[in-house]
Amino acid sequence: MEAFFQGKLDNFCALYAVLNAMQRTHGINHWSARKLFHAGLIGLSKNAESWGKIVWNDTDYIAEVRSFIEIINAEGTSLQYTHPFPDGKAGIAEVLDAIGSWSSLESDESASLRERSGGKAVVLQFKRFLPFRGAPLINHWTAVKEFAGNEIRFMDSSLEKTATYALPSNGFCTHEDDLKEGRLFMIDPATIYLLEAGT
Repeated sequence: MEAFFQGKLDNFCALYAVLNAMQRTHGINHWSARKLFHAGLIGLSKNAESWGKIVWNDTDYIAEVRSFIEIINAEGTSLQYTHPFPDGKAGIAEVLDAIGSWSSLESDESASLRERSGGKAVVLQFKRFLPFRGAPLINHWTAVKEFAGNEIRFMDSSLEKTATYALPSNGFCTHEDDLKEGRLFMIDPATIYLLEAGT
């Protein structure tokens, strides 16, 4: 029998993605992340209808990520964001350009992740499909660790054996109509948030 782990019973990966991204933007530690996570849960639960959609995974979490960022700012940590493709209309090249420009890391490995990232981070949601099936098998929010070696690498909180920690640049599409054998992952451009530490 396997133990339960984060993500197996809850639908809070969007919040975890933002907090993981804040390791790049602010260098936050475990205790700071926990404080912000709890503030986020309390803040989001104040709207009963929205909270129900979060708990029952009946939302795309795009607005909830924005709300969580607002809660983080209200808690006294300045986190700025850009939502480059709110209409979801962007091709693979545009998505890779946005992710690449905000997720590069300086080569000095003795520096902290925050220093190496220039205080910038990306969060997004990917969907994983199975061949000849309509609905996605997985809808998962994650923070980008870096775009390097022609693949997008993720900072993830999942412990699943089948968790996805990287996507090659030729291994995903940006619209469901473009799904095909060998390209069964989709990054919806509307889910991309570019984060940066505020001043």
